[in-house]
Amino acid sequence: MKLQQRLMGALLVGMLALAAGAPHRDLPDRSPAQSGPCASIHRLKPELELSQRVTFVLAPAYGQTEVTITNCLLGRDGYTQQWNARGFAGSAGFARPGPVYVNSLQTPTGSYSVTEAFGRSNPGTSLGYRELTEDSYWSGREGRRFNSYFEGAGEFPDEPLWRYMQAGDYQQAAVVNYNRAPDARPVHGRSFAIFLHAGLRETWGCISTDLATVEKFLRDTHPGDRIIMGVESELFKALESQR
Repeated sequence: MKLQQRLMGALLVGMLALAAGAPHRDLPDRSPAQSGPCASIHRLKPELELSQRVTFVLAPAYGQTEVTITNCLLGRDGYTQQWNARGFAGSAGFARPGPVYVNSLQTPTGSYSVTEAFGRSNPGTSLGYRELTEDSYWSGREGRRFNSYFEGAGEFPDEPLWRYMQAGDYQQAAVVNYNRAPDARPVHGRSFAIFLHAGLRETWGCISTDLATVEKFLRDTHPGDRIIMGVESELFKALESQR
């Protein structure tokens, strides 16, 4: 088994070395985590291991809204913990694995890519970034732009991003690709506008934390990195069962 793990680790490093030559693919030489979520990534789906950076958002139980956010960076021998922070999920806590519906006040459980962000001004992220204006909305209406950013005349249930930014929540935000491309085909009626954003209070289904942590997340994260969210003990069981 140890030989197999070493061979898998060597294969993983080789695959990363061949990946597009992006500068963030240089693997640091750091001792891997020995405990905590960063040490458990090898238990999950193999494709998750191809992300150089994985961020966990974990609650201790269903119905619990306070979460721990842990950021993991891939090194030559495994993932090491970079930082952690306190945050909040939806006011009804995490949903069990499966679809999550509008107005449930639950945060989706699962593994999602992160490809874009928005806010007051770019803090230095390589994600696709939009500076919000008074015409910035996130679509909640059925149609081709459901669960995506647009500028124009918003109507309920579109989210007025500028107004929420002025209130402090969306000063910075990363888009979690739940119920949207590239992770899935959007389905109207399921939850939309799932973000990791500033605010540090219970949400309608997003993850909130302090502004400095969101800015750090944005600076660290590259397109294709992943965020894995849920109740810690149940999340690992669910993801392992899908291998």
